[in-house]
Amino acid sequence: EHLDEHGTCFNLKDRGLVVISSCGHAGIVNTVRQAQEASGVSKVHAVLGGFHLFPADDPYLRSTVAELKTLDPDVVIPLHCSGPGFVLAMREMLGDRLVTSTTGTEFTFGA
Repeated sequence: EHLDEHGTCFNLKDRGLVVISSCGHAGIVNTVRQAQEASGVSKVHAVLGGFHLFPADDPYLRSTVAELKTLDPDVVIPLHCSGPGFVLAMREMLGDRLVTSTTGTEFTFGA
């Protein structure tokens, strides 16, 4: 359990949830599912934040990307602790939904 972990979600009208993970210790898939349950909204527009996957091995990364695929987000934006292995797995398995960023990148969701 990671009782100090924070995730935030916003429901964008006509687009779905934007789920933001702080550092993803509880698992990004778990965070998204909890956001869906708490909000009552199943559609996921964007998942972004730290996913705490830097030390994960390739099978775990691929499993995580496969689970994200079942959640069907429009975009996935991995940040600080997600790691290059996650980005490579995303690029290979779900590349059309991967959005990369660097320090200073700004994202605007909604109108």
